[in-house]
Amino acid sequence: MMTLADLLKSTRQYFWDLDFTEVEVPYLNASLPLESNIYSFTTKWTHSQAKFYLPTSPEMALKKHLAEQKTDCFAISHCFRDLENSGPHHTPEFLMLEYYLVNKNLADLQASLKKFLNNYLKINYSELRLSDDLPNNEPDFNQYFLNDIEAKLPKDSAVFVTGYPAFLSPLAKREESGEVNNFFGALRNETSPLGGNVGNPHSPRKKNSLTSRRFELYINGIEIANGCEENRDAVLINAAFTAEKIYRQQNNLPLHPYSEEFIANCTSLPPCCGVGLGLERLLMILNHQNSL
Repeated sequence: MMTLADLLKSTRQYFWDLDFTEVEVPYLNASLPLESNIYSFTTKWTHSQAKFYLPTSPEMALKKHLAEQKTDCFAISHCFRDLENSGPHHTPEFLMLEYYLVNKNLADLQASLKKFLNNYLKINYSELRLSDDLPNNEPDFNQYFLNDIEAKLPKDSAVFVTGYPAFLSPLAKREESGEVNNFFGALRNETSPLGGNVGNPHSPRKKNSLTSRRFELYINGIEIANGCEENRDAVLINAAFTAEKIYRQQNNLPLHPYSEEFIANCTSLPPCCGVGLGLERLLMILNHQNSL
């Protein structure tokens, strides 16, 4: 049986050997990215009555490094997410590996992730691209995905799921198409031919036709990683964060300040792609496979 200490040591050594820079992630943050379905834990510095927010992923620290240094990098960090059920695959505190490749695309990222995982698992990979004809708002899409996609994924192999709607993925680059270019122009004019509030994943749209350059990797039916080519458009990111803020205010949901520095750093990124992977889930999967 592999221990968590073994996995952490070998993971760090793997990325050090590839000349990645390891980035330290701060745990007390005055602001964070504001993404749908991701809620932060709040803490307070009593001396100054200042509020801080625990990281939901290492992304903000890594993108700061990328904006300044523009080199491949990784982080291993404790992450904290509120309002999620606890269970075998969900805990409010968990360890995440996140890494970024500069001047690489989504196919490169998938290949690099398979190469990393091949150090631990011998498994077959396939790809499932979602249909364009899917629910065009977040609650309905989530229910559809849970019942019609996730529940039917194979329990003995790995699957890269792609073709996610762009409204679910504000930090992922959009697929290149004429429709995408029209969407950019509409967004800057504060109106959208797609209907609804631009960038708002909770509002209905006329057609779910925009997709993102993003994947989720499932191994034996368990979500293990989430990767994408990075969105570097400040207008799109700010619109998505603003829409999420309004949605939470209207529905009395927990809200943290969103980071203007993060948005600025996104515009300074080199072309890049990144992936986050749950290390405890990986450990569970590989120890289960090794016990068979």
